[in-house]
Amino acid sequence: MGELCIGTPPQCFNVDFDTGSSDLWVPSMTCNSIGCNNFIHRFDASKSSTYKNPANKTMFEITYGDASSVSGYIGIDTVSINGLAIKNQRFAQITSARVLDIYTAGHADGICGLGFKSISKGHMLPLVFMLWYQDLIDQPIVSFWLDPHPEHKRGGEIMFGGVDPKYFEGDMIFVNVTQQQNLTWQIRLDGIYAGNLNLCEGGCEALIDSGTSYILGSYTGIRRFQELVPDLSVTSPFSTGTVDCSHASSLPNLTFVIGDERLTLISTQYVHSVEDPSNDKIVCFPALHAMDMYAENGNPLWILGDTFMGHYYTSFDLRKRRIGFAKSISISK
Repeated sequence: MGELCIGTPPQCFNVDFDTGSSDLWVPSMTCNSIGCNNFIHRFDASKSSTYKNPANKTMFEITYGDASSVSGYIGIDTVSINGLAIKNQRFAQITSARVLDIYTAGHADGICGLGFKSISKGHMLPLVFMLWYQDLIDQPIVSFWLDPHPEHKRGGEIMFGGVDPKYFEGDMIFVNVTQQQNLTWQIRLDGIYAGNLNLCEGGCEALIDSGTSYILGSYTGIRRFQELVPDLSVTSPFSTGTVDCSHASSLPNLTFVIGDERLTLISTQYVHSVEDPSNDKIVCFPALHAMDMYAENGNPLWILGDTFMGHYYTSFDLRKRRIGFAKSISISK
């Protein structure tokens, strides 16, 4: 999450930079549904000298994977990010919202989608492309370094226009996206191993999604993981359950196989700890959740969110339609 400003003078918002969607939206002054109460900042078009409406009024609506949704209408204005001013950027002003987790968990005011135009509900040219077309960045690339340690205040860094070598080590590997229509940041995985057990036999697809906190996998794959770890206490069919924190380091490594490359998370990198409000004790849980989804080719679809990206510097290249991965410095430093 980071700051993005709209209008002249700028009105600033905390937004979730989301590679799983392609639309930019913030709440408007007329947002009046119950879900709107979660927003801290709202956009007032009447206070921006550069705001304009499209030639034809265009409504906007989007529903996310957790069934939450927002709706409103499209506007056009200057959008500023880290000193770069994008002219005539389309965005949605939200008038109604059903609560999304990011509002209550991270105090986000909106979402800035970083996906491809083909999945934009508002027919918006992605912000990264707008930066490139207006010669504000050298390449239509956005890269993420996420700090997996919540006790650190910095949180992470998003770079527009390239990669920042100080945040990763070794060579970056590149993987082409698999879809040609309705482009998303989806890649082919040849296997996901928990120790020596393949959680997606026959291969699967994976969305690399900065807007998802954990790793989401098929029920079959998550069930295999549960059977491999007898110490798990399972209370929900959607989660892997909890484990005694003193045993967390004994859980198997997770290895994601992409062609000849293997990207591995050791157990302490995917096991999270939280305080149980019922007894004030610390409990640990693997950040894996079950959600049956399928790619267009019929293969199981996994989502690799921040739990994965926190340990691999990730670069999204919209022009070449590929994703780059490199070992983040947060793994070893």
